[in-house]
Amino acid sequence: MSKKFVNLFNEPSNITEVMEGPWNDIRVEKVAAGEALELESVSVEHACFVIAGTGTIHNGDGATFPVKAQGAFAIPSGGRVRLEAADELSVLHIEMSL
Repeated sequence: MSKKFVNLFNEPSNITEVMEGPWNDIRVEKVAAGEALELESVSVEHACFVIAGTGTIHNGDGATFPVKAQGAFAIPSGGRVRLEAADELSVLHIEMSL
C-alpha cells in the first residue's frame, strides 16, 4: 500500500516516493537565532514558507528583505540567498528538480 500522508514534523518526507512531479525534497528546517541557512538553486529550485520566527534574507545581488511567520520566498534557477534568523525560524523548505 502506498503512503498517503507525511507528518513533516516527525518523519522524513521521502517525497519522491509519495508524490509524482518535480519534487526533490520537502522538510521543516529550524534555523537557530544568530545562525543562517545558505540556499542556492543550481540543480534544484527552492520554495520556503516561514512557519514561525523572524529573520532577514540577503540575496545574491546584495539586497535584504525581512521575513516572518506566514511569509514565503522562492529561489529560481541561478539564484542564491542567505537566510539569517533573528530568533529561531521554522521554515517549510521545498526543493524541486529543474
